[in-house]
Amino acid sequence: MLKTFLINLDRRSDRLIFVKRQLGNLGIDFERISAVDGNCLTDEQKVFLNQPRFALECKRKAVNGEFGCALSHRAVWQRMVDESIPFALVLEDDVQLSSELVSLIAEEKNYHSFDFLNLTLKRPYYDIDAVEIKKSLSQKQLIRPAFWQVIKRKAWRMIEVKAIVKWKIYRLHALHNGMIACECDFAPSLACCYIVSLQGAKQMLLASDNLFYPIDKVWHYCGGLLKEGFLAEPLAFQSLDSDIPHRVRFKLTFWQKFIRFFVKGRHWRRRLDVIRMYGWSRL
Repeated sequence: MLKTFLINLDRRSDRLIFVKRQLGNLGIDFERISAVDGNCLTDEQKVFLNQPRFALECKRKAVNGEFGCALSHRAVWQRMVDESIPFALVLEDDVQLSSELVSLIAEEKNYHSFDFLNLTLKRPYYDIDAVEIKKSLSQKQLIRPAFWQVIKRKAWRMIEVKAIVKWKIYRLHALHNGMIACECDFAPSLACCYIVSLQGAKQMLLASDNLFYPIDKVWHYCGGLLKEGFLAEPLAFQSLDSDIPHRVRFKLTFWQKFIRFFVKGRHWRRRLDVIRMYGWSRL
């Protein structure tokens, strides 16, 4: 069975009960990871987060909860590296799980092709057209057509028509339990339920050594030729209020705006990896 980690704050026993009951009903064993409480961190423990750059990226300061959340996920990834755990399911304690999760994790074939597989969704993937996905599968069109394949390319774009243009699907995977996984760039930025490989854990640790974005965007900045994806129909939802309050935006100075123009959302490492994995003609 896939190794499962549940990240939970010591002071949130109510949330532990909430997820523990779900996992018990599904017959999934798990290991609780004591989450890092951001309110108890010293300034020295926060040095991994580049706060000036974070302000440029997000137009706000990082709050204590984000420090704790980042360190908690890093603890899971470090555990995988230390113990050479090939794959793990990582859960946060505000997740609502579908009963179909059991059939997904029962066979490694369902996720072994991915270094990161997000089992939940957020924009821009809420409105992915499942009908068009199934149509592509029925026509054996599993890979994003090259730009010169005009007709096929137009049909493929129908899958992504409601998504932000720069977020692309490169390959479709028909899983053994009847579900469909979409190999993409970038994967949705939500970290309440995902499967990560050992290689993925190593690269996420490297990418978050100098963190300047919320931890649930770390896979947007990773190197290592990671195969990232999401399920066409999600198996998990973030169902409770966030434990990370007070995220308030502020106005940047003229100088900050100037610098932000050059550094905001620059995912060069990931962009180069995408070209190497899928070829420039499929961008």
